[in-house]
Amino acid sequence: MFRVPRGQVPSDHLPTGARLITLAGNTFVAVAFVSYEPGSVLTYEELLVAAPVRDRGSVAVSVPQIWVDSEASRDGGRELWAIPKQLARFGRGSSIAAVAATGGVPLPGRWKFAGPTAQRLDGRDVRARAAMSGRIRLVRTGWMIPADGPLGYLTGRTPLVSVALDDMRLTFGQAP
Repeated sequence: MFRVPRGQVPSDHLPTGARLITLAGNTFVAVAFVSYEPGSVLTYEELLVAAPVRDRGSVAVSVPQIWVDSEASRDGGRELWAIPKQLARFGRGSSIAAVAATGGVPLPGRWKFAGPTAQRLDGRDVRARAAMSGRIRLVRTGWMIPADGPLGYLTGRTPLVSVALDDMRLTFGQAP
C-alpha cells in the first residue's frame, strides 16, 4: 500500500460520478503481483494497481492500471468488467516493476474482503462485486520501479504496509 499525491494517480478508469478517495491530498493505492495457479479458471500472472473510490454513496475499488500475461485474461477482464488489462511479460528485464518480499509474520485466521468495483473503459461504466479471502502475512518488500515506466509515480516511494496473501481465492460477480 502506497501513499501517492492524488494528481499522480491515473483517473480515466473512473466511471461517471466516481472519485478517488483522498486524505490530505493523497490517495492510497495497493500494488499487487498475483499468480493464478492451476485450479483457477485461468492460469496466469498479473500486476495491478487498485485504489479506493467513492461511488454512488459508498466505497468501492477501482483498477487504474493492470497487466497480465494471458490474452484470455486480458480479453475477459476488459469485456466483462471494464478492467483495463494490458498484455505484459514478467520476470527479468520487466519495464513495469519488480518486487522482492522477505520475512513473513502470519496474522491469525483467514481474512475476507468483499465489496463493489467501479470501472470505466472505452466509454462503458461497469460496476461489479468482488470477494477475496486468504491467509495474510506481513512481509518486507523492496520494489524496483523504473522512473520512466507506467508506474513511475511510485518510484522512490516506500510502502506503508506490505502483505502476502496465501491461498487466495478471488471471485468477480454481477453488479452489486
